[in-house]
Amino acid sequence: MNLKKHFTRWPVFGIHKLLEERPRRVGSVAQNEFNQVFESYEDDVVFVHAGLSDVNKALPGDPYEQILTTLDRNFDSILAPGFTDYFKMSRVYSKQYSRPKHGTFNFLFLDDSDYRTDDACRSILVKGEYRFEGRNHHDTFASDSCFAQLGEDDVLLTSIGTPWLMCSFLHYLEWKYRVPYVTKQSFEGVLFDGKERREIEQETPYWDGFWRFNKLKLHRHWRKHGIVDEYNLNGLRLFFTSLADIEEFVGHRLQSDPYYLVT
Repeated sequence: MNLKKHFTRWPVFGIHKLLEERPRRVGSVAQNEFNQVFESYEDDVVFVHAGLSDVNKALPGDPYEQILTTLDRNFDSILAPGFTDYFKMSRVYSKQYSRPKHGTFNFLFLDDSDYRTDDACRSILVKGEYRFEGRNHHDTFASDSCFAQLGEDDVLLTSIGTPWLMCSFLHYLEWKYRVPYVTKQSFEGVLFDGKERREIEQETPYWDGFWRFNKLKLHRHWRKHGIVDEYNLNGLRLFFTSLADIEEFVGHRLQSDPYYLVT
């Protein structure tokens, strides 16, 4: 572990924590104004991160249903993280019943999804016809993994009701460019897929120390270089980007500075 880099990052942790948890001023937003933002994108597939609290302040009705209805109207397939890191302890992964650990939207989206990848720690939920056939589901960020496919297909990423762009795809780039603070671990367990039961070995990343993305710096860089489309609807923040653009921009910088994402 690079202790000097690690300890000089604590002020960054504190600033991010304050910005993530402080109440944000969000006012009412007209439904058609919210819908029009999504209608401006012609992509068939979207990968979504969402914060329901800000959406609840901006739009009437159930915030989860508001988001899902808008996405359904504008995209053929909706993807979201179904991450279940607790497999490392439980050693049991049910594609139907293992609830995503992070985010209420993802927790609820499991019931509406049509498909889930076999990755016992970092699964991807899909509503629609998009699939990861022929991909390596048990080596999370391998060159032939499901996350690699997202970049190859240049999937559209959106963050809804979050203070900045959320991008779990960055973890794939950390592994692809071999950053020094990420290694790989293997966990044996059981996968349940309907009535089918399979013994599996899941290879997944391990972060050496308490590392977090420097989201303020990344957002500033992406804004400067036009990587992210940003909307502010009376305080409700929406972000859109191309995963291929993210990979090109971030990959170039990781080659010269392996700590680029976290310092």
